Amino acid sequence: MNTRIVDANTHYDLTKSVVIDLQRMLCEQEIEKDRYITTHSRQHAEIAFLEGNDELREEAKGTLTRQRLKLNATVRAIQVTEQTMTIVAGTLLQIARQGLVTRYGQKIEECPIEGRTISGAHTREIIWLGRNQAMHFDDSKPGSWTSLFKILDQHHPGKFTPEPVSRSMAIIDLLGWMSFGQYESDMENLGVFTPLENV
Repeated sequence: MNTRIVDANTHYDLTKSVVIDLQRMLCEQEIEKDRYITTHSRQHAEIAFLEGNDELREEAKGTLTRQRLKLNATVRAIQVTEQTMTIVAGTLLQIARQGLVTRYGQKIEECPIEGRTISGAHTREIIWLGRNQAMHFDDSKPGSWTSLFKILDQHHPGKFTPEPVSRSMAIIDLLGWMSFGQYESDMENLGVFTPLENV
């Protein structure tokens, strides 16, 4: 049997539980972020109410100060949660791309299977170039992902624009990889994972 197939299956088996843990972490962080966003909206409304009422504004100076501090803390919590999700999503993309490299080699062209089509692109490119963008988004020169992101941004305006920020979470959402079943299906379709009955 082809050693690349064996090595790719080994990679898949060794990283499967890690992928599941990363997906669980992303789901937990998304729930946390939603809570913080709800809290932010409430805090913002309370501050606006106090500031908009002339009679209350003077009496509530101390309360306003505390509310603004709480609002700033909530904004910070949202930013930390988003950064955590970005890092976790980038790690998930790295594992998937490493599976492709293990199976086919160091160049995207060596992978003959394109995978399913999503928003005008194939999963092979989305994984490979999405991982590259997540890891090298702060490079000063345009990256290999530029043409892919132009296509994706046509389908999802504003999500894949060229600003120097990681789009790893947008890629995970696009792929539907908050679900392990979709991740496994893509890995199987791309030849990284071969069920035992097919080996």
